[in-house]
Amino acid sequence: MMDFQKELVSDNWHFNILFALLMLALVSLPITNWLMLPIAIAMLVNWVSEWNWREKWENVKAHRAVPALFIFTAIYLISLYGLLISTNKSAALPAFDCGLWLLVAPLVIFSYKPEHFTATRRKALFTAFIAGCVLHCVLILPFGCYRSLYSGESKYMYYIFLSVFKHPSYVAMYMTFALLLLLKYTKSDWRTMKTWARVLVLGAMGLFFLTIILLQSKAGLACLFLITFIWIVYYFAIRRHHPVISIIILAGIVAGIIGVYQSGIIRNNRAMDSIEQMKERKEQPYGKGSSEVRITLWKSASEVARKSQPWGTGTGDALEDLKLHALEKNYSNLLEHNYNAHCQYIQALIETGIIGLMILLAYCLYPLYYSIRKKNILYFSFALLVILNIGVECMFHTRSGADFIALMNVLMFIEAGRVES
Repeated sequence: MMDFQKELVSDNWHFNILFALLMLALVSLPITNWLMLPIAIAMLVNWVSEWNWREKWENVKAHRAVPALFIFTAIYLISLYGLLISTNKSAALPAFDCGLWLLVAPLVIFSYKPEHFTATRRKALFTAFIAGCVLHCVLILPFGCYRSLYSGESKYMYYIFLSVFKHPSYVAMYMTFALLLLLKYTKSDWRTMKTWARVLVLGAMGLFFLTIILLQSKAGLACLFLITFIWIVYYFAIRRHHPVISIIILAGIVAGIIGVYQSGIIRNNRAMDSIEQMKERKEQPYGKGSSEVRITLWKSASEVARKSQPWGTGTGDALEDLKLHALEKNYSNLLEHNYNAHCQYIQALIETGIIGLMILLAYCLYPLYYSIRKKNILYFSFALLVILNIGVECMFHTRSGADFIALMNVLMFIEAGRVES
């Protein structure tokens, strides 16, 4: 315990403040967004008050993060261009508040010495995030049970009725990544861990799996299955050269999933509902199921994006343009709500044109390249999670998405760079 405390203390009190703020951000992020903006502002104030700009730049270079710094901050700075070309500038202003972590995380964190981010400190930060995810599960699952028993309706144990803090897609993304963190950090220590620690780890993993399944986020379930597939192939087929074992495990998982879904154990099965809705789409092209609405949205948004090229329509005008286009084409399932494109790639193309899309692709693909170069399966999985999830949600337009992606992206970059081969 004393060694752990020594690791957490730095001779740089500005870094101590940063570390404390990061711990608070990571433990609170899975539950609430309220603290994230004050924490970001406090980090900026602490960063500016240090005033050693030359040393900050040297630290960025020591992290070998110069390309990453420019790419990661560009995703925020392009919103300034989106504001400038907007007619409705008041509608564009929330993007600066919502995406502040996209600027603060790389700008501040990369400017501290790599030596400050020891293995123990990095592990403490990721443990804080895991603890926040566990707390999220512990709060929503009993509450869902209580509401189901009190009302006699099972819907309170599923999807948006269960996910009382944040949208299920975001929570599923958090839980999937927390699960990967647990797997990564306990794999090498499992034999030396005490029994109570093993029980806690297995209990947390079980909670995360259960929560993801009950949340019924189709994107979340698809990402969980894909990441599981990649990890099994990586560890058994590639690293240990046992492809047969990986095939057997994957076949067992697939059989288990099919068995669970066909048994009817899980009620309110949104995946099966979507399959049925797609079958009926020819008769009802503008149905109001979530998958049907998304398909119509992507069609409508793609048409708006084509008209707005090459410069984009502006961050403040995008939603109005989408709504007007839905009215013009009489997309009846889009008229009741003020939808965005529900795809970050299309939304970027509408708002900031080709340059906005290029910056977004750079933001997504650079971590993928860096993780492959560093042979870091954890960072690769995180990058893949982001790429897939922003394909079905405009996650950079919400605090739940932008805060998590911005902060974890920088921490994972440092983790991949600091971990020895």
